Amino acid sequence: MFSVGETLKRARVAQGVDLCTLAARTKINVKYLEAIESDDRSSLPSGFFYRSFVAQYASALSLDTREIDAEVDRVLSADAPLPLPGYESVVARNVPPLTYVHRFHSRRTYASLATLVFVVVGCSGVYTLWRNWRSDFRVHAAIDHVRTLAKARVAQAGEAKTEPPQARAPVSSASGGEARVETIATEPVTGPPSYKVMLDLMAREATWLSVSSDGKPVFSGILEANQSKTVGGKQFAKMRVGNAAGLEVRLNGKLLGPLGARGQVLVVLFTPDNFEIVAPPRESDD
Repeated sequence: MFSVGETLKRARVAQGVDLCTLAARTKINVKYLEAIESDDRSSLPSGFFYRSFVAQYASALSLDTREIDAEVDRVLSADAPLPLPGYESVVARNVPPLTYVHRFHSRRTYASLATLVFVVVGCSGVYTLWRNWRSDFRVHAAIDHVRTLAKARVAQAGEAKTEPPQARAPVSSASGGEARVETIATEPVTGPPSYKVMLDLMAREATWLSVSSDGKPVFSGILEANQSKTVGGKQFAKMRVGNAAGLEVRLNGKLLGPLGARGQVLVVLFTPDNFEIVAPPRESDD
C-alpha cells in the first residue's frame, strides 16, 4: 500500500501537473508540497496544516479523498495527542513548582497573588469605564448630528417664500377672527443602510479562512485561537475555511456552532435567513 505522499505524487505525475502549477492552484508553498510527497511531516508547521494541505492537494487533482483522509487520520492518530487549545502555554511550562519550605516564601507568594488580583480587577474596571464612555460618546454624537440636521431644515424652511397647505394650522385670535400660524414639518432623518447578513467568527484554534462580502474580498488569512472577525453583507457573504471544527460561527446573532470536522475544508454561502455548504473547494472558489 502506498503512503499518502506517494499516492498524491503518482496522481500528480499521471495528470501531467508540475509542482509550480499545483502551488498556484492551492496557494501552498512548493517546499510544503515537496514535504507532503516525501512524507516529511517534520517540515510542516503542525498536524493541522498537514491535514489541511493534503486535503487541498487532493481536491486540486479531483481525487476521491475518502481513502486519503482515512490514511491521514491513521498517521496522525499515531502521534502524541495534542493539548486542548488554551490549556498549555510557554509561561505555564516555565513556572517552577511552588514550595512552602519557609514562611517567608509563603508570604511573598500571597503578596504576589494579591498584587496580581488587584492588577486584573483594576484593568477590568478601566476597560469597563472606557467602553461605557465610548458608548455614551457615540450616542451623544448621534443626537448632536440629528439636532444639527433639524436646525438646518428649520432655517431653510424659514427662508422659503411659501409653505405647503399641510404646514399651516388654524388658531383663534383675541377678536374672535381666525388667524393662521405657520408650523414647519421636518422630514425624518435616516441613517446609513444596515447590513442584512452579519457574521461573527471566533477561532477556537488556529484556523485559515477567506471571506468575501457581496462578491468583494474582505479577509484572507489565519485567525489564531480566541481571535474574532466580524463581516457584514447587504445581500450575502461567502466563506472558505480550512478547519471547519476550529471556527465558531454566528449568523445575525444566531450561533451555528462548528460547521464540520477538524481539518475539513468547506465553502459556505450565507444569506439573511440561512446558510448553505456549497461544495468542496476547487480552483474556481479562490
